[in-house]
Amino acid sequence: MTRVGLVGLGFMGKTHLGVYQRLSNVEVTAVCDMREENLNITSLSAGGNIRTSEGKIDLSKASKYSDYSKMLESGSFDYVDICLPTFLHAKYTVQALEAGYHVFCEKPMALTVGETKQMLETASRKGRLLGIGQCMRFWPAYVEVKRLIESGTYGKLRYAEFARYSAPAQWAWNRWLANSSLSGNAALDLHIHDVDMILWLFGKPASVKSKGIFEKDGSISHITTFYSYDGKVVQASGGWICSDSFGFNMQAFYILENATIDLDFSKNPTVTVYPSGAQKYPLAFADDDGYFYELKDFVEGVEKGRGSGIVTGQSAADSVALCLLEIESATEGKEKGLN
Repeated sequence: MTRVGLVGLGFMGKTHLGVYQRLSNVEVTAVCDMREENLNITSLSAGGNIRTSEGKIDLSKASKYSDYSKMLESGSFDYVDICLPTFLHAKYTVQALEAGYHVFCEKPMALTVGETKQMLETASRKGRLLGIGQCMRFWPAYVEVKRLIESGTYGKLRYAEFARYSAPAQWAWNRWLANSSLSGNAALDLHIHDVDMILWLFGKPASVKSKGIFEKDGSISHITTFYSYDGKVVQASGGWICSDSFGFNMQAFYILENATIDLDFSKNPTVTVYPSGAQKYPLAFADDDGYFYELKDFVEGVEKGRGSGIVTGQSAADSVALCLLEIESATEGKEKGLN
């Protein structure tokens, strides 16, 4: 049985608890939150932008801490799961790694390239696994579309666009997501999902050219980027400036030589394939969501002593670096090349 100490019992912390409740090879042996009232939660209802686990949760058998250092000193778990605001990711990850634990940390990995390098260096030096919650690489709809594209069944990809649209992020504790110094605003926190998907599908682009909608503090609440690749056009757009009644949606659209693929979570079916000269059909994919499969994957990595390589610390760091380059491009009004 793999034991986990979970830090942060907000939306993502409750989402992860819901997953652990369904994994037979995991036991939550410790929880930590600075808000002591959260240590006695009995419901998984969290009110985030995606509907995840609901129902009851029983933490009566888990040790409870409001002091993170004391939790780490307890030694009662095999890895730490960090579900804290982004500005705390690097500090808390490094502290857990230094204490000898494997770490699974929510996305974005960190706010700066320097912080991601510190996290990677510490994991390497301590010989510990470092997982980052770039869950789209595990989300069944995206996984099946990737598999279909790479099969070559419908020829080469010519065009791809990715989008995620959201109402303002009001659900987070103390509205920390709305504070760009803590979250990086939507250009980092939300858009990074599609940036990571683009890197997973196509590798690093030669350059990026971005436009953004800026707020008073200079941060970007909606961003659109074109990525330079040979032989195809790729773009992504995302942010949280939609009206509050809109909610949230994520989409992707792919044009191949012999088919078009429409992925849209506001539609049923979610993914439809439109082959040339043939009838459209729904693309089948596994049940559950990326949160379930990413944590299942990480637990299996802890058991085996090696990760699957689907998401690595380096791949997550690359996604942060590319997001930050897009922010530079939008801010400076210039196309930016990758070094």
